[in-house]
Amino acid sequence: MTFKRLIELPVGKHSFFLFGPRQTGKTTLINGILSAGIPFFSVNLLQTESFIKYSRDPALFHKEIEYWQKKHSTAVVFVDEIQKLPVLLDQIHSMIEAHKGRLTFIMTGSSARKLKRAEVNLLGGRAWSFKLFPLTFTEIGAIFHLEDVLRYGALPVIFTMEGQDKVRTLKAYTDTYLKEEILAESIVRNIPAFSRFLELAADQSGMSVNYNNFARETGVASKTIKEYYQVLEDTLIAFALQPYLKSARKRLVSHSVYYLFDLGVLNALCRRLGSEPVKGTDLYGRLFEHFIILEIYRMNRYSEKDWPMYYWRTSQGAEVDLVLETEQGLLAVEIKSRGQIRPSDLRGLFNFIGEYKGSKGICVTTADRPYEVNGIECLPWQEFLKKFFS
Repeated sequence: MTFKRLIELPVGKHSFFLFGPRQTGKTTLINGILSAGIPFFSVNLLQTESFIKYSRDPALFHKEIEYWQKKHSTAVVFVDEIQKLPVLLDQIHSMIEAHKGRLTFIMTGSSARKLKRAEVNLLGGRAWSFKLFPLTFTEIGAIFHLEDVLRYGALPVIFTMEGQDKVRTLKAYTDTYLKEEILAESIVRNIPAFSRFLELAADQSGMSVNYNNFARETGVASKTIKEYYQVLEDTLIAFALQPYLKSARKRLVSHSVYYLFDLGVLNALCRRLGSEPVKGTDLYGRLFEHFIILEIYRMNRYSEKDWPMYYWRTSQGAEVDLVLETEQGLLAVEIKSRGQIRPSDLRGLFNFIGEYKGSKGICVTTADRPYEVNGIECLPWQEFLKKFFS
């Protein structure tokens, strides 16, 4: 099963990095584009033979490409899992300079963390950087089913499977990928504490984080908890929303809110893949809110709008799920997993609009048609996403 991805990549036009968690479809996407007939040289560093060969002699990588490139006026080199062997970036840098306009590089990886920490050559702007995420509802298309995505998430491989195979795959993903590859980061030495942290981070995904409480639960210092969250961000397993603080008169809550990158992975970590979330329950509401935040985050990046994303909450309890800083001004978004919205559901939006003159409020719902409540647009979630990110 193939999916038409929203991300637009400059294949053959400019060198670039493509980062994303494992199984988001990076290799499949690049191979699909290159199969259209562009001459390309491919290296997969997950293959032991290739890894050993080039780690022993990085210059051989350069020599092989130089020889191959002589046969082509323009060509592309695809290096999969570049973070496995960062030393190759020096060779790539040299070839980009020597063959400007004729030779471009595609470098994929599950994390830029190792590259940054190793202080390696990141090509000084000669390569652009993109990120690939699990599928959006637009990419899933006709087979999209909200309840399935709320339960199993949107990793492409999940849509090739049935029932229990999805559960087994997600459990394997959390056990092997998250608990082995992330733990392989040298900053993480206390394996039991990090495993406990990972479960708590999943349980608290979408909620403000109190580092001191987490520290008590895991038995490590609050500073270490912050470092653990940084590992999740660097490996693209989670992202943070900061509180919107600009020009506020009231004292605001200052804790970050973290969201894990996929609902299926989240549910696997929370051990709740066994049953479909029930509409009308608190869990369903949390998962739907999480789903909308993920969709906005992904489409915001793919469309290259890159609107800053925040949440808003005051010490008096007024809150808004999401604040987008758009070119037209502040857009406050409240997310509700039901179709009928009452004025009392929108108190946070009314407070925010009163606090920030000129801002606009919208409520994202599961309704099938749009309507207004006391001047606030209440939009079906599909319509909201198409309106702002089509």
